[in-house]
Order: sequence, then structure tokens, then C-alpha cells
Amino acid sequence: MADSFIVRLKRLLNHRDWYLWLLITAGLKLNKFCVQRLNFNGSHTFIDRSKGSDRLLIVLAGYKSFLWPLTLTRIAKFVPSDVDVCILSSGLYSEPLDKMAANYGWSYLYTKLNKVSLVQNLAILRHQKAKWIYKLDEDIFISENFFEKLLEGYLYVRNEGLYNPGFCSPMLNVNGYSYISFLKSINADDEYKAKFGELKHAARDIKAFDDGEAAKWLWAKSLPFDDLAQYIASQPFKYSASPHRFSIGALLFEREFWEAIGGFRVSLKEGCLGIDEGYLCQDCIEMSRVMIVIHNLFAGHFSFGPQSAAMKEYLPEIYSQLCLKEISHESKLVC
Repeated sequence: MADSFIVRLKRLLNHRDWYLWLLITAGLKLNKFCVQRLNFNGSHTFIDRSKGSDRLLIVLAGYKSFLWPLTLTRIAKFVPSDVDVCILSSGLYSEPLDKMAANYGWSYLYTKLNKVSLVQNLAILRHQKAKWIYKLDEDIFISENFFEKLLEGYLYVRNEGLYNPGFCSPMLNVNGYSYISFLKSINADDEYKAKFGELKHAARDIKAFDDGEAAKWLWAKSLPFDDLAQYIASQPFKYSASPHRFSIGALLFEREFWEAIGGFRVSLKEGCLGIDEGYLCQDCIEMSRVMIVIHNLFAGHFSFGPQSAAMKEYLPEIYSQLCLKEISHESKLVC
């Protein structure tokens, strides 16, 4: 009698465990389905001029038109002809961007909802043959051989075998991690520390992130921009791995990694900045895919949000040193 009761009790518990497992499994599947729906579904328009390349450049733009004559002109100058380019506007349509894309033979994709992760996911999804994805924000300044050297750096790190990269980034001037490497490369780190009272790696709560005067100072040390970029490119190859969250204004990553993480994470609300960055860096950590910075490749980041007003006021003073120099006998500036 006692044995029969114990057997029945064990069976009941087993049934309970099975039902619990069933509920958990169903819940996980439903959650995955909802996340995928959120990440890849939204009203959008895609003007397709792609060439079916295995390399894709996506450019988030639409909110800083005062920089386009500087930053987008540089992209047009330096992007290799075999790279597909797609301009992305999150939550708006821009006629000037539409015309610029048509002029350069680039694609243009814009969404109704202002969700930067969504517009990026849709663009990558639309370019099925792209195995390598470059991503730039509209406030990033690049120079000659940017795309080639970023890919070379990624392949070097991957082939070396010490790390499996999640993404690779250039050394940026206004950046919580790489600003120190930048300053050391021009022997200005002690000067910065003396002026601002710190020299610390961090993603936020440091002056390189939230102080407009620090951004202006870093940019003053970055000029003339193309001359400095050329100097840094002439240095021996070197890289490092960021130990903390890294701002993702300029990146190169592989499609297989993007697929493995299920695309960039999309928020429920519109206008939430940093969602793509936070989850991407988190996914890198969880999957042991390292965030790599290439030290002999320089790019400029205009500013973080808290620095924007000061930098916009400062821009006219340095504008001519950010313009492309046309290679000619007159050495004219092109802006």
C-alpha cells in the first residue's frame, strides 16, 4: 500500500515537471517569436540600387544635416566601388538624402518608426549577399583607405587566433575607450590629464563623453584631420580589446555574427538611443566575441549628445580643416 502511494506520488511529480518544462519551452518560443517580429517588422520604404556585393555599408543619417557636406562627402570619396552603400533614416524621410543617394548610386531605406535598430536590421536583411557589414553614423569622419584598413585589421585579428571578433572599430578621437590611445599616439595624454583632471577608460561619466570643452580640445588635437589620419595610418599595426561598453558609430562586423544574435535588438518605444549599442556589446561579452579597436586607423567622432551644443558652436572654427582637399594644382577645398 505504501509502495503504491510512493509510485503514484513520483508519477504526479514527474507529470508536474513535464508540464512545467512544457510551459517554459512554450514561453521561450513565444518570446523568441515576439523578439524576431519586433526586430524585423515595421513600415519602411527601400529604394534599391544595390549591386549584390558581399560588402555593405549602412549609414545612419537624417538628423545632422549640417555635417553631411563633410562626413557624407568623405564616404563618397573613399568608399570602394564594389561596396554596396545604403543610407538609412530612422523615423523620417529626407529629400536631400534621397537625392544624394540617387546621385551617388546608393540605396536609401527609411522607416516610419524612429527605431535605429529596426532600420539597420531591415537594411541588412534586404542585402542578402552581404557577408561583411560596415556601419557608420552621420557624425563620423573617415579618411583614405578607411574601409580597406578596417577589413585588414579584422582579418588579422581573426587569423591570429587569440580572439574571435564581434566587431572592429577604428581609433576614434571622441570615444570613452579609444581617446586615450589617440592621445598617446600624439603624445598628448599628459597634457589632457593636466587640463581635465582625469585619464580614464569608461563608456560614460567621464569628460570625454559629457564635457563639450573636452570634445573641442580633442578635436583641436585632431587637425588637420587628413594629415593626422595619414600619420596614424603610417604607424605599425596594433590593436586592443575594449573591456567595457563601446560606442558603435563606426564598425565592421560579419553577417554570421549578426544572424547569431538575432539582429540588433529593437525597443518597444520610439526614439530610444543606445539600445542597439547596449545589447550588441552585451552579446559580444556573452558570446566571447571581442570588441576590437584598430590603433593605426583613425576616424573622428563629432560629439556625444551632452557635447553637441558646444561642438556645433565650435564647428565654424575648424570647418576648413575638415574639408576634403581636392588633388589639383590649386589644392582647392571641397565641402
